[in-house]
Amino acid sequence: MHSRSRTRALAEAKRAGRHTGFGKRKGTANARMPEQVLWMRRQRVIRRLLSKYREQGKIDKHLYHELYKLAKGNTFKHKRAVVEHVIKAKAEATREKALKDEAEARRVKNRAARERRAARIAEKREQLLAEN
Repeated sequence: MHSRSRTRALAEAKRAGRHTGFGKRKGTANARMPEQVLWMRRQRVIRRLLSKYREQGKIDKHLYHELYKLAKGNTFKHKRAVVEHVIKAKAEATREKALKDEAEARRVKNRAARERRAARIAEKREQLLAEN
């Protein structure tokens, strides 16, 4: 039996980031850390975040489905990108709702003014007919 002390020391150094330069690498980057593993890890993180947001009510099921498909299509590089997208989407939705409410208020106001004008004209017409 021989000592593993040198192996342990090397492993400790590698954990600290030593002995990992280009000269020490034999396999391709994909062999050392497969792209598929990175992809699966990222998808799982993003999907977990989306599920959590849906359960908390931060996003509705429609936005969830849309973001899920975008994630599958490699739109998001990381979790932060998804969070930023959600924040932006919610802000846009609030903005659109405010604009919609303003437009509706304007329509109601114009309709009321039109009705008042029509009533005033009808009243004047009745007065003229009553005088004659």
